[in-house]
Amino acid sequence: SVLPSRLLLFGTFILPPLLVLMLFHLWHNSSSWEITSSQYFLPTKEKTQNRSTNLLIFNDTGSEIEDFIAALKTQNIIPEITLKENITSLPNYNGAIKVSLEGKV
Repeated sequence: SVLPSRLLLFGTFILPPLLVLMLFHLWHNSSSWEITSSQYFLPTKEKTQNRSTNLLIFNDTGSEIEDFIAALKTQNIIPEITLKENITSLPNYNGAIKVSLEGKV
């Protein structure tokens, strides 16, 4: 009958080129899948994303970490320093870092 022959025609001649075009389009636009810090942390200049937070930092080194803070700011991330040791108990942040000298020889 007519329906199976049309399905065979579609599956043989039309579907494969469409799939190739779709895969090429996805491959060509793969750079849009890049993960950036601005998706999770507030940018230093513009605070436009509702789900973004500051990056929480606990300094456990006993010294200044200004170079580390400056490096974060060059990546467009606003750090927020905390004195609370248990940073996992602060749920309102997308990420937290404990800067420590543990394991340093």
